[in-house]
Parts: sequence; C-alpha cells; structure tokens
Amino acid sequence: MSPLKIIFLFTLLIFSSDCSERSNFLSFLTRFSQNQINNDYLIFIIELMRKRNNHRFPNNLAKNRAAFKRHSVAIKRNKGFIEDQQNYNDMSYGIKHLSENGCGAIAIYNVLYHLTQKEDIDFASIIKDLEYDGIIFGGIFSTSMKAIDDYFRKKGFRTKSSSQIRDYDRIGRETDASILTIFNNALNIFQGIHFIAITKKSGKYYIHNNGGYSSDVAYSSITDVLTRINSGRAKNIYLTGVYKNSRYTLF
Repeated sequence: MSPLKIIFLFTLLIFSSDCSERSNFLSFLTRFSQNQINNDYLIFIIELMRKRNNHRFPNNLAKNRAAFKRHSVAIKRNKGFIEDQQNYNDMSYGIKHLSENGCGAIAIYNVLYHLTQKEDIDFASIIKDLEYDGIIFGGIFSTSMKAIDDYFRKKGFRTKSSSQIRDYDRIGRETDASILTIFNNALNIFQGIHFIAITKKSGKYYIHNNGGYSSDVAYSSITDVLTRINSGRAKNIYLTGVYKNSRYTLF
C-alpha cells in the first residue's frame, strides 16, 4: 500500500467522531499495521507530519526553565539522568505535558549528559529546538525520529542511524551512545511509541527512562536491550547512534 493511502487511514483515525466506528477502525489499523507498515513507511509518514508543523510555543521556554530547576534533586539521585518522565507534568512540550509526550526530548538530554558530563545542560532549550523543528502536530504525536538525528548533527555531533535491526549492534559498537525508538507493544501499536536513551560503559549497555526498568541493569548489545525490555513485546523502529567527539561545547 502506498504511503498516501496510509496517510489517508491515519486521517480517518484522527477525525472519526463515531466511537463504534473508531473502535472498529482502530482494530483494523492495528491488524493492518502489523502486516503492512514497515519502518521506512512509518518514518516517511512522520516526516510529512513534521513538515506540517506550523505551531510556535513562545511561552514554554521560560516556564520550562523555571520548572526544570525543581527536578534537580531527582536528577542528582539518578546520577545525572532523567529517569522519571511521569513526574514532568509541570513542563510543556508543545500543547502537551512533557510527562505525556516528552520521551524524545528526554532521550536527547540523557545522551547529551552521558557524552558531555555537563550538569548545566539547558533542557528547556532542547525542548524549544524540537518544538521549532521536530514536534508532530503540536506534540500530539511526540517527536520525529529523524529530527533527533538532525538535532545532534546541527549541534556538531556525528551520527549513524538505521531503521533496520540488522544494523543496530554494529551502530551500538561504533558509537558512544544511542537513542532507540520502539513500539511499546508489537501486537498493538496504539500502546504508543517510546524513545529510549542507551549509554555505554565498559562494553555494556544501559537504558534510561523506560518506566520501571532500572538504569543499573547491564545489557550485552542493542538487540539484547530490544529483546528483554517490555517483556519482549517491544518492536524496533529506528536507532540513532551518536559519537562522543563534537564541536558542541555550549548549551
């Protein structure tokens, strides 16, 4: 099925007002997506949505900077990482709370912290940059995967990315940290998409901000992460690997 037909299906989903029809359509789209929508089609659709982002959120920056200070104790307790997205309902990402749709922005923050060890990263500025070019439908559908690539490259980092699982372990070995985009549940895509920061230490991999999964658990590879998280139900969409060497020195 062509990308345009898939977009039409998503449009029907968004604007359907009849509950029973919507429920039937969701069931159909779930079955359809499991068999027909590959990662590259999905990324293509999301990029089209990203290009339609005409919203601006000038009030979010100051509000988010003030709110982020209140999370400093928890971040210190979590060794410099954001691990508790559910507590960020005092910060905004587009029209939504960061607790609802901010996993992409949080993953960027966590990778930046790992690569730079800077404690003064301007998280609100990361959010602002993504709101300008990266957010989907004002934040209703979170963040574009390729916008994360673009963010790091614009800031001077080299990246390596793929939608194909066969590339993941190689990218994981070659780069210094990564962001894995997944369906939370391969059997029901409407349980959402999630972005997970993956850091490396002594050849082992550690995940951040993935619900109740501890950041202290060591994994042997990116595919090991994918196989073990979410009780084995996660499905890969995209991986962005980021190299440590960068011209990016100021936040």
